Amino acid sequence: MFGKFFESKEIKQLKAQVDSMPGDPAAHFNLGAAYERAGRAEDAVREFEETLKGNPKSAEAHYNLAVLYASMNKGEKAILHILKAGNLFGNKNDQVNKVEARGLLREYYRKFNINPEDISQSDPER
Repeated sequence: MFGKFFESKEIKQLKAQVDSMPGDPAAHFNLGAAYERAGRAEDAVREFEETLKGNPKSAEAHYNLAVLYASMNKGEKAILHILKAGNLFGNKNDQVNKVEARGLLREYYRKFNINPEDISQSDPER
Protein backbone atom coordinates (compact mmCIF):
# COMPACT_ATOMS: atom_id res chain seq x y z
CA MET A 1 0.00 0.00 0.00
CA PHE A 2 2.69 2.50 1.01
CA GLY A 3 4.86 1.56 -1.98
CA LYS A 4 2.08 2.55 -4.36
CA PHE A 5 1.63 5.89 -2.58
CA PHE A 6 5.32 6.74 -2.73
CA GLU A 7 5.58 5.51 -6.30
CA SER A 8 2.76 7.83 -7.33
CA LYS A 9 4.38 10.67 -5.44
CA GLU A 10 7.68 9.99 -7.23
CA ILE A 11 5.98 10.01 -10.62
CA LYS A 12 4.12 13.23 -9.78
CA GLN A 13 7.39 14.90 -8.81
CA LEU A 14 9.16 13.69 -11.95
CA LYS A 15 6.25 14.82 -14.14
CA ALA A 16 6.49 18.28 -12.57
CA GLN A 17 10.21 18.27 -13.35
CA VAL A 18 9.52 17.36 -17.01
CA ASP A 19 6.84 20.08 -17.18
CA SER A 20 9.29 22.67 -15.88
CA MET A 21 12.13 21.46 -18.17
CA PRO A 22 10.44 19.86 -21.20
CA GLY A 23 13.64 19.87 -23.27
CA ASP A 24 15.77 18.14 -20.62
CA PRO A 25 16.55 14.56 -21.71
CA ALA A 26 17.56 13.59 -18.16
CA ALA A 27 14.15 14.62 -16.79
CA HIS A 28 12.41 12.46 -19.42
CA PHE A 29 14.79 9.56 -18.70
CA ASN A 30 14.09 9.70 -14.96
CA LEU A 31 10.33 9.79 -15.54
CA GLY A 32 10.63 6.90 -18.00
CA ALA A 33 12.55 4.87 -15.42
CA ALA A 34 9.88 5.59 -12.79
CA TYR A 35 7.14 4.50 -15.20
CA GLU A 36 9.11 1.35 -15.99
CA ARG A 37 9.41 0.52 -12.28
CA ALA A 38 5.66 1.11 -11.92
CA GLY A 39 4.92 -1.35 -14.74
CA ARG A 40 3.64 1.37 -17.07
CA ALA A 41 5.48 0.21 -20.19
CA GLU A 42 3.80 2.46 -22.75
CA ASP A 43 4.36 5.58 -20.64
CA ALA A 44 7.97 4.52 -20.13
CA VAL A 45 8.48 4.03 -23.88
CA ARG A 46 7.10 7.51 -24.56
CA GLU A 47 9.50 9.10 -22.07
CA PHE A 48 12.55 7.18 -23.30
CA GLU A 49 11.68 8.20 -26.88
CA GLU A 50 11.54 11.82 -25.64
CA THR A 51 14.94 11.28 -24.02
CA LEU A 52 16.35 10.27 -27.41
CA LYS A 53 14.96 13.39 -29.10
CA GLY A 54 17.17 15.48 -26.82
CA ASN A 55 20.02 13.01 -26.48
CA PRO A 56 20.10 10.53 -29.39
CA LYS A 57 23.33 9.00 -28.06
CA SER A 58 21.83 7.87 -24.75
CA ALA A 59 22.89 4.23 -24.65
CA GLU A 60 20.83 3.78 -21.49
CA ALA A 61 17.61 5.04 -23.13
CA HIS A 62 18.16 2.73 -26.12
CA TYR A 63 18.84 -0.16 -23.74
CA ASN A 64 15.68 0.48 -21.72
CA LEU A 65 13.62 0.83 -24.89
CA ALA A 66 14.96 -2.51 -26.11
CA VAL A 67 13.93 -4.24 -22.89
CA LEU A 68 10.50 -2.60 -22.95
CA TYR A 69 9.87 -3.40 -26.61
CA ALA A 70 10.92 -7.01 -26.01
CA SER A 71 8.44 -7.24 -23.13
CA MET A 72 5.75 -5.89 -25.49
CA ASN A 73 6.68 -8.51 -28.15
CA LYS A 74 7.91 -5.85 -30.57
CA GLY A 75 10.96 -7.82 -31.63
CA GLU A 76 12.30 -5.70 -34.46
CA LYS A 77 12.16 -2.50 -32.39
CA ALA A 78 13.79 -4.33 -29.46
CA ILE A 79 16.62 -5.53 -31.69
CA LEU A 80 17.17 -2.14 -33.31
CA HIS A 81 17.43 -0.43 -29.92
CA ILE A 82 19.69 -3.08 -28.34
CA LEU A 83 21.99 -2.86 -31.38
CA LYS A 84 22.19 0.90 -30.95
CA ALA A 85 22.74 0.57 -27.20
CA GLY A 86 25.58 -1.91 -27.67
CA ASN A 87 27.29 0.32 -30.21
CA LEU A 88 26.93 3.40 -28.00
CA PHE A 89 28.20 1.54 -24.92
CA GLY A 90 31.18 0.46 -27.05
CA ASN A 91 31.80 4.06 -28.12
CA LYS A 92 31.83 5.06 -24.44
CA ASN A 93 34.26 2.19 -23.71
CA ASP A 94 31.68 0.70 -21.33
CA GLN A 95 32.58 -2.95 -21.89
CA VAL A 96 30.33 -4.37 -19.16
CA ASN A 97 27.15 -2.89 -20.62
CA LYS A 98 28.32 -3.54 -24.18
CA VAL A 99 28.69 -7.26 -23.38
CA GLU A 100 25.31 -7.30 -21.64
CA ALA A 101 23.69 -5.62 -24.67
CA ARG A 102 25.29 -8.15 -27.02
CA GLY A 103 23.91 -10.98 -24.89
CA LEU A 104 20.42 -9.50 -25.08
CA LEU A 105 20.84 -9.04 -28.83
CA ARG A 106 21.51 -12.76 -29.26
CA GLU A 107 18.58 -13.58 -26.97
CA TYR A 108 16.22 -11.30 -28.96
CA TYR A 109 17.28 -12.77 -32.31
CA ARG A 110 16.35 -16.22 -30.94
CA LYS A 111 13.21 -15.13 -29.07
CA PHE A 112 11.71 -13.28 -32.03
CA ASN A 113 13.09 -15.64 -34.69
CA ILE A 114 14.73 -12.78 -36.59
CA ASN A 115 18.00 -13.06 -38.50
CA PRO A 116 20.60 -10.26 -38.38
CA GLU A 117 20.35 -9.77 -42.14
CA ASP A 118 16.61 -9.07 -41.76
CA ILE A 119 17.29 -5.94 -39.69
CA SER A 120 18.01 -2.50 -41.11
CA GLN A 121 20.18 -0.69 -38.58
CA SER A 122 19.77 2.68 -40.24
CA ASP A 123 16.67 3.81 -38.35
CA PRO A 124 15.74 2.46 -34.90
CA GLU A 125 12.52 4.50 -35.00
CA ARG A 126 10.92 2.56 -37.84
